[in-house]
Amino acid sequence: MSDKDSTPSVAILYIATGRYTVFWEYFYQSAENFLLPDCDKHYILFTDNTELLSQQGHYSNVTMIEQEALEWPYITLMRYEIFLKSSNLFTGCDYTFFFNGNTEFLAYIYKDDLLPLKRQENLTFYLQPHIFHKRRDKFPYERNIESKAYIPYGKGSFYFAGGIVGGNTKNFLDMCDILNKNAKIDLENNIIAKWHDESHLNKFALDRDDIKVLPPYFTKGENEYWKNTSKLMFSDKTHYRFGGHAYLRSETNEKITPSEWKKNNAKPRRRFTYRFKQYFKSLFFR
Repeated sequence: MSDKDSTPSVAILYIATGRYTVFWEYFYQSAENFLLPDCDKHYILFTDNTELLSQQGHYSNVTMIEQEALEWPYITLMRYEIFLKSSNLFTGCDYTFFFNGNTEFLAYIYKDDLLPLKRQENLTFYLQPHIFHKRRDKFPYERNIESKAYIPYGKGSFYFAGGIVGGNTKNFLDMCDILNKNAKIDLENNIIAKWHDESHLNKFALDRDDIKVLPPYFTKGENEYWKNTSKLMFSDKTHYRFGGHAYLRSETNEKITPSEWKKNNAKPRRRFTYRFKQYFKSLFFR
């Protein structure tokens, strides 16, 4: 644990199982270049990839944990259980953050940008980059009243995505415990929330006032080229350089071809209204 005035220590949690290991080097190299240069970072990599596991000594700041590749959607729904099982590895860190597999850092992110440093802040979440401009009744919350992730219409101020979740380590672990318990209760009742762990995350965040909300353009999807100030990008999982989304999830053994990808992702018309609504809404977050 760091002293108050010393350099913060940050645990970086990352899951790379199955074919998602293709993203690891993109993530690690960009994180080393841009992520929290003013902090002491240590990565905890959960993977089933034997080649990666054999390279443990290659990385001085990475601890590797063997983790089986759970079937979709359990690898995302049960991620908080995965973290809790290895929590002894990062309880000594000041902060802990999880980043999605397809995360790539584009610009320097300092502690003031990311960490919940203000007195009332304990956690850091980010807005889903494609829908933050919508009215709350259009947010894709879980609407099944039987689910522990249920949010009624008329409630909620933000829709948070699950690709970046972090905060003070104690608060992060408390959150993991709650989300894991709620996901398991749902499973016992044969319920899987609409957006899995993300649905439970949004229920957890409801009416809380201790969350640092990252600005709307902090993140972007790979194809949101107009968001040129974003510090972090989520790579396009459908892209042929990764084999395509179905290939990544092992739903097929056939990689998508460049021609197939281009056919499916022909450059759309400029959606001026969509971009204007996002820009206008973003002004209220400054």
